[in-house]
Amino acid sequence: MAGEFVRVNIVEFEKKSLKGYTLIEGFPGLGLVGTICAKHFIEKLDFKKYGYIQSNIFVPVIRIREGKPVYPSRIFVNDKLKLIVIISEQVIPAQFIDDFARAIVEWVCKKGIKRVISLSGIQVEDSEQKIYGMGANDNSIRILKKYNIEPIAEGITTGISALMMLELKCENVEAISLLSTVKIAADYKAAAELIKKLNEIFNLKLGVEPLLAEAKKTEEEITSYMQKMKETQESISRIEESTPAPTT
Repeated sequence: MAGEFVRVNIVEFEKKSLKGYTLIEGFPGLGLVGTICAKHFIEKLDFKKYGYIQSNIFVPVIRIREGKPVYPSRIFVNDKLKLIVIISEQVIPAQFIDDFARAIVEWVCKKGIKRVISLSGIQVEDSEQKIYGMGANDNSIRILKKYNIEPIAEGITTGISALMMLELKCENVEAISLLSTVKIAADYKAAAELIKKLNEIFNLKLGVEPLLAEAKKTEEEITSYMQKMKETQESISRIEESTPAPTT
């Protein structure tokens, strides 16, 4: 995509106010905990399809469900809970994360969304299962203290969650990143801990038992999909590299 502009458009099936809503972002990251949590929320609560993210950076690998193609990054809304969930099965390539994060933040500010919660994983030497947090600004740090989430004093963070927090640093939006300690590629125990903390924040009673019971099946599905996407991307790259440039 050298020399091309990165295009990221958020397409809404209906135009309506999302003022005061909270956005939960579940892009793939360490331990896939964000994606697992977002999937669990959408399946177990009354979320409706709201839109999708359209971009020219997505790998041309599309999931098929019930005979129809599925958008790689999808947006769901629960009006009763005033919650928005973004779920994605595709990892955003590092060179495009900045553009992608900026587009989402612009949409958040435009729609009047009150709060953003990014879900991700973190690896630490301590084996204890724990939730750490990062706040985009002082107002956001107060949320961490309210729910007894230990802020990361010093360290580094990566991925789209990190760039979104940076973009929201000077915005009038409460934004936190919740990071659960992960130990394996698809860590369902870590995801369950995040669900418990989200239950506390939103006063929900979303059970984690079904998540843990179905962990093996879901792990196989996600891991297989991500592996197929990786293999397809590598295959496409090999074909592009071996195809001779057209002569004039």
